[in-house]
Amino acid sequence: MIKLIASDMDGTLLNHNHKIPKENVKLINFAKNQGIEFVVATGRAYYEALPALNEENINCDVISFNGGIVYDKNGNIISITPMLPKDLYYTIEILKSFDISYQLYTKNTIYTTSIETDTNAYIDLIRSNGYEPDVEHLRAEAQQKLEVGYITEVENIELYLNEKENPPIKIIAISNDISKLENAAKLLSENTSISVTSSGANNIEIMHKNATKGTALKEIAKIYGINLENAVAIGDNLNDQAMLDIVGYSVAMKNGNIKLKEQAKYVTEKTNSEGGVADTIFKLIEQNNKIKEDINEVLVKAAIEATKYAYVPYSNFKVGAAILAENGKIYTGCNIENASYSPTNCAERTAIFKAVSEGVTKFKKIAVVGGPNGNLENYCPPCGVCRQVISEFADKDFELILGTSENTYAVYNFFEEVLPLSFTSKELKK
Repeated sequence: MIKLIASDMDGTLLNHNHKIPKENVKLINFAKNQGIEFVVATGRAYYEALPALNEENINCDVISFNGGIVYDKNGNIISITPMLPKDLYYTIEILKSFDISYQLYTKNTIYTTSIETDTNAYIDLIRSNGYEPDVEHLRAEAQQKLEVGYITEVENIELYLNEKENPPIKIIAISNDISKLENAAKLLSENTSISVTSSGANNIEIMHKNATKGTALKEIAKIYGINLENAVAIGDNLNDQAMLDIVGYSVAMKNGNIKLKEQAKYVTEKTNSEGGVADTIFKLIEQNNKIKEDINEVLVKAAIEATKYAYVPYSNFKVGAAILAENGKIYTGCNIENASYSPTNCAERTAIFKAVSEGVTKFKKIAVVGGPNGNLENYCPPCGVCRQVISEFADKDFELILGTSENTYAVYNFFEEVLPLSFTSKELKK
């Protein structure tokens, strides 16, 4: 059974324009509703990872800097593993000897000598993977990072190696001369105090030996009490190897590194820009978790929880509803009474209006429970007004679930069994 999903970002969760495809957003919301923990594991700094996550309202634990700093859902640091000064100087001297440019990733900012060079390197990497990047968007994104302080352009990075409140976590070396990178990596690997990996064909990444995605994932799994045999790890490059090696379900991206694909148990059929993460993990969950039965239980349970907030000073008849949106998110509602009666709002409409107010208008099913004083002895079907509202947003396969407990419920096809003679927008077009 899958209880935890850990996903890399660039080349995996994100498309080639640094956005999360809608399919992957749907997976994350679905996993959350199923009680499956979702964790981001990225080479990015925390402040670099947040914008893409915040854009889709995704709140999760974040393994940043390849494991150099681990954050919980609230942004608190769980652990931090900075590079030692001697290893920093050792690394920089080797990179300088090969004339390889580099960035210094610190807790609070990324130091670079040329943001233009760094942006061009990323554009080259995208093109090497067979995509044409949105260059204007990537340059605008880089400029925004510069303006908010996520990236700092300096003349000499070495002046910033020993800032007390801003520990250095990672160095990333960038070059289109692959032979230079390979030779540098070989020399760096002789230092047993550091780990040397890569997140793309034109870079190598250097961290403290204990700063790996695998070590960090073990830490998070321990916090949640989850056996890693019940975890999925998915990535596209060598810096993901450490976490793929320790989980029960290791997945490499179709667009990923050849070595990683050879060692993973599964390889996605779609690329990162095609929603490959969702396509493969949905299948794994369906194969290993009891989804079709469980989601109905989750909805009924959520509806029961919603009855606790019913405002019913006049009838004392508490009703709760939980509706499953097409994007995998669940919205709940309760009934809210009014002294003049007619403004009273039913639980079903509260849940639907809550979702619509957030831009969601497509739904799969709704669970409704209710009874006097919250006593759920009998099924509580929607009133006529609520049935009409439901029909506005339901498709032909929409289901109504009536329950008395999370284990006792009945499922009805809405248009066939609940409101077969409905008046919908189709009638207005006739």
